Amino acid sequence: MLPNLKQAILFFIILSIETSYSQNKYESVLDKVEHYKNLFDLNCAKEKATDNRGNGNPDLYGTRNFRTILHGVAYRGGGNNYYHATNKRSNKNPLPDDGLKNLAKLSFDSAVYLYKVNFGSAPSKTKSTNGNVLDYYQIGGNNKKEVRTLLEMTYESIKKANKGPLYLHCWNGWHQSGYVSALLLRQFCGLSSNQGVDYWKKNTDTWNNGYDRIKTAIRDFVPYSDLIISDETKKAICPCVDGPAKEIKMELSEKEKLKSTLLTKVPFARNSTDISPGALTAIDEYILLLKSKSFLDVEIGGHTSSRGTDAYNQTISEKRAKIVYDYLLKEGVEAERLTFKGYGESKLLDLENNQNANDRNRRIEFKVTGINLEIQFRKNQYEVPKEAMEQLLFIVELLNANSDHKIIVEGHTDSSGDLSFNQNLSNLRAKSVYEFITKRGVNKERVSYAGFGISQPRYSNETVEGRNKNRRIELKLSLDK
Repeated sequence: MLPNLKQAILFFIILSIETSYSQNKYESVLDKVEHYKNLFDLNCAKEKATDNRGNGNPDLYGTRNFRTILHGVAYRGGGNNYYHATNKRSNKNPLPDDGLKNLAKLSFDSAVYLYKVNFGSAPSKTKSTNGNVLDYYQIGGNNKKEVRTLLEMTYESIKKANKGPLYLHCWNGWHQSGYVSALLLRQFCGLSSNQGVDYWKKNTDTWNNGYDRIKTAIRDFVPYSDLIISDETKKAICPCVDGPAKEIKMELSEKEKLKSTLLTKVPFARNSTDISPGALTAIDEYILLLKSKSFLDVEIGGHTSSRGTDAYNQTISEKRAKIVYDYLLKEGVEAERLTFKGYGESKLLDLENNQNANDRNRRIEFKVTGINLEIQFRKNQYEVPKEAMEQLLFIVELLNANSDHKIIVEGHTDSSGDLSFNQNLSNLRAKSVYEFITKRGVNKERVSYAGFGISQPRYSNETVEGRNKNRRIELKLSLDK
């Protein structure tokens, strides 16, 4: 076969493949949706195909923080200018050329720049290597006419099987694109006003303080009745969107039982170091608590009445503490979590000189002396994880039961991302836990918080597992002397 003929055949095969890919002849809108679901593997609104530096999916290079709004219909993000590997430029620019060409190659129908800055230098049309053409628009979405235009463009993509998706973008992929996306989700997925604002907050990668204009506009948006879609279509295109975390509460009876266990006092007979059968029940209940809350360190304190000499009382109080300590060890509580100490008659509960007072004063008390609690957070998230709420409710009741306890909340991140971003994120993580505790009645003077960014890794940032663990909150106990 002649070389030129071979080249022609090869060219024809490549052209056929690219043309078939670019034409995107789908049987239905659902086929189109399924294609893009498989292409990007994004199930939920907060998941990203490209990260804050534009890395992740090389087919989408030039974009930044690429997320789905409506599967196969509309996507959101930023333009990767500041972190671009080559030809870096100011962040306040529209999409770089490779971003436009990559979107065109993936059969996106159009891209929309949501700011006006520097758009005059951007091409209105871009043709990819496989022949697809992408239209590029500037529409801010800051008035009803512009919002309506964006909704109609989206609606057309929903209704037409061979109409490619839109890419709606701002600079970082956080605020303005999040605002427009929230309106699309309210219109086509039925999000309430509060759900829309919550979606916007959770997808600004923690940079959401202020922006009252945007939050108000999301709340005030009223969906258009002539742009309604079927439930079947809605089910296909709408991503999973985490709503506000459902509040977990502790019933009053649970609180009272927990307080009783935390303040357990084990009585002893006069001159005795033997644990009575009745006292074992209370100790066993406390052991169950320690096993369920493995982050607690506890001191076992022995006490006596005022009868007898100081030396005798000191010795017997130590023996009482030691026998309970040994029992906890035998029942499986780790030795490194326990200490014991005899206080003699130095901490009398009742100063009266009678039998009832003496019976009250001969006792063992448990005191929480340390907390080693970690709470892991999802990447770029700072909302209190649902799975951590039960432990934090316990911390609330621990503080309520012990007026001399204070809590320090420390926020941390892994090493990925910008230093300033991580510092802000760690502070927001610590603040979210601080607010969870103080909003449940704990005096703010007894809780403090601080963010440490990437400066205090506890685990290796060289592994995925280590990075996951470093995205954490640490709770530490502070005792008034």
